[in-house]
Amino acid sequence: MRPRQRRTAWLLLLVAVIALLVLGARSAPTTGYSEDHVYALASQMKCLQCVGESVANSQAQIAVQMRDEIRDRLHKGQRDDEILSYFADRYGKRVLLKPSSSGLAALVWIVPVVVIATAVTMMLLTISRSRSLRLSQGDSSLTSRDRELVEAARHEHDADGDDPDESDDGDG
Repeated sequence: MRPRQRRTAWLLLLVAVIALLVLGARSAPTTGYSEDHVYALASQMKCLQCVGESVANSQAQIAVQMRDEIRDRLHKGQRDDEILSYFADRYGKRVLLKPSSSGLAALVWIVPVVVIATAVTMMLLTISRSRSLRLSQGDSSLTSRDRELVEAARHEHDADGDDPDESDDGDG
C-alpha cells in the first residue's frame, strides 16, 4: 500500500470512528411512552437496595416502585430529563448511573475523549517520526546480502518493463 493510500485509509477510519461516536452519543427520544422507554430510563438509575444493578434489571420492591413512577410520569407527558431530575431530587444524584453532561460533571465525558485523541495523535506522530528517521538514515539492519537481493529484484523488475517511470538511482 502506498503512503498516500495508507493516509487515505487512516483518514476514512478516523471519520468512521467519529461518526460512530456521534451516533452513539445521540440521546434517545425524550417524550412518548413505551415499555422500551420505561426500561431505557430505568437503566439510567441504580437500584438503591441492590449492589451493581440498575432499576431496570432489579426486582427489589423499590425498583418496581421506581419503574411504576417512571410509567406514570411518562403517561403524564413528562420528558426524560424531568423524570431523571425528579428521582435525583428525591433520592440524590447518587441514583443516576449516567453523570450529568453539563458543568463540572461534563469532564467525565470530555476527559476520556481528549486523552484517547491525544494518545492516538502521539502514537501516529511517533510512528511517522520513526519512519522518516529510518528512511533518512537508511536501514542499517540490512545485510549486504539483503541489499544484493533487493538490487537483483529491482533489476529484474526494471527488465520486465512493468514500471518504466521508476528509475534506479543506486541508493540502498
